[in-house]
Amino acid sequence: MIAINYSVVYGNTDLDNYFFHIKSLDYESARKSAKSIKNQNHRKLCVQLANLLYFSGQKELNLDLTVSTSEEGSLTTIISKLTQGYYHLLYREQGKAPYQFFTEAYSLSVDLNYLPLTKFCLLSLIQTYNYELNKSTQEAFDFFEEFKKISEDNEDLYNYKMNLTIFYLRDTVLVREVNREYVESFTEFMKNFESQHNFWPNFYSTMGVIHEYFGSLDLAEDLYWKAINSSGDKPYLEYLKYRSLIHLSEIMRKKGSFKDALKYIEESKIYGDNSYPTRVHYYSNYYAAANHYGLNNSDSAYVLLNKAHNLYKKMGSEENNLENSRLKAKFENDKKEKKILEEQQKAQTNRNWLIAASLALLLGTGIAILLQKNTSKKRQLAEQEAILKQQRVENLIKEQELVSIDAMIAGQEKERQRVAGELHDDLGSLMATIKLHFDNAKVGKKDPGLQHAQRLLDEAYQKVRGMAHHKNSGVMSDQGLLPAIKKMAHTITETNALTVTVEDFGLGERMENSLELSIFRMVQELVANTIKHAEATELSIQLTQHDENLNIIIEDNGKGFDRNKLDKTATGMGLTNIEKRVEHLEGNFTIDSVVGKGTTILIDIPV
Repeated sequence: MIAINYSVVYGNTDLDNYFFHIKSLDYESARKSAKSIKNQNHRKLCVQLANLLYFSGQKELNLDLTVSTSEEGSLTTIISKLTQGYYHLLYREQGKAPYQFFTEAYSLSVDLNYLPLTKFCLLSLIQTYNYELNKSTQEAFDFFEEFKKISEDNEDLYNYKMNLTIFYLRDTVLVREVNREYVESFTEFMKNFESQHNFWPNFYSTMGVIHEYFGSLDLAEDLYWKAINSSGDKPYLEYLKYRSLIHLSEIMRKKGSFKDALKYIEESKIYGDNSYPTRVHYYSNYYAAANHYGLNNSDSAYVLLNKAHNLYKKMGSEENNLENSRLKAKFENDKKEKKILEEQQKAQTNRNWLIAASLALLLGTGIAILLQKNTSKKRQLAEQEAILKQQRVENLIKEQELVSIDAMIAGQEKERQRVAGELHDDLGSLMATIKLHFDNAKVGKKDPGLQHAQRLLDEAYQKVRGMAHHKNSGVMSDQGLLPAIKKMAHTITETNALTVTVEDFGLGERMENSLELSIFRMVQELVANTIKHAEATELSIQLTQHDENLNIIIEDNGKGFDRNKLDKTATGMGLTNIEKRVEHLEGNFTIDSVVGKGTTILIDIPV
């Protein structure tokens, strides 16, 4: 962080007034006060900045940043960089460009020792973290602490508290900081502001998100409507209407009112299409898919979910890579242009020699090609033959591996049935006989030791029966693949060590029994891997059947792993064997795992 000494006060009354309105979210007054700024350059830039904040992506604006940089060039440059930063943040969806402009503006404002401007630069930097930029959490906290240290009034403290709350809510680890005591403290602080203050709509909407997280759906619904009604027709608060309507749709979905939920999603598009359209369309499709599924419109749900998935990948690429690529390309182009400029004179002098040498080289190359033509053909044929032999060897190895996997699965299933049979028929029958003799015994029935032994025998008998049924359960029963997976999930969830949820889309008639068995064993092994290694608390299994394909997604919130470091000699079915089994079924097997971020496994199988 930058060491700051605020002993110098810049003392600029018209600019002080302007920045006070901005930090109070009173952008109407900011637009008016900007026009009264005496310095022409400052006035021009401040008017543009106030307009950007007022329309907040809802209206396209053309910027004119060609201003004179005379005696107060530093201040002019800072406001110019802030204007460019907000233009990219609100209109261009170009990941890291706003962060770059705000960082430069912040550094310059520290040198200038003008506190109102420095606070606004810091606040702008903090807001970039709430637009989901991939940056260090510790770096964000450093900026938050610096802003808190230089806060002077309730407006400053509100900006600190609100941005910190939103930052917490965006992080699955930090969200635990937002407890009921935190909410009560924030609510008490809001009594410092009048009921018509521009701070209230955002407060209502954010508190709605928190109470929805707490599970208080009716209270959350009431807060979202307060946010919508208090936003009025101010364009810079329309994003709150969008956010509140999306959350209202989710509350309706949780209550089973799927048609009302879809109505809210459709209405939200009015307020969101002009600002961050990729993110808006992602959320609209994602939440609409869930509601169509609730209405049993499985085909529509599947199509919308695919659209949302593609938009999510596009959104991540835009936010994290676009600006990096642009800056890198610009840097490389600058270097190339400089190098080309330096070499142009040398190239001009040597051009004739280069042409002559090129002609000679061309002639020599033509002769060499004619001489070596037959030799090249023979070499190419030999290389092709070697490649074909190698492919035949690889195919034989692959077929042998698949035969081994099939044999292993068949052997495991046969062994399960054998053990279940022995438990049920042999040991179970024997214990049942012993139990019968105990029940018919006429001596010592009042003996406490005998009664205790009889209870233990009953308990052992029930456990043997349970083990027999468990070993013989799964897709080999009459239930089929989906009930077997749901039963497994229910059994695991009852342990309270791991919550397993199962969602299905479009699963119709049963598949061929051997295919169901193979799929169940793969899912069972992947779940077992999660229990043994992932240290997860939640695991989701999604099965989607569309046309002639079955899609399986298994996702956990565990510690993740680096697949390159896995022990390939481990026993059991194993990820490698599962992958080969899926390939044998002419499907696709994908692992997406990041250390500390959980694991997602996708399986696509034609059925």
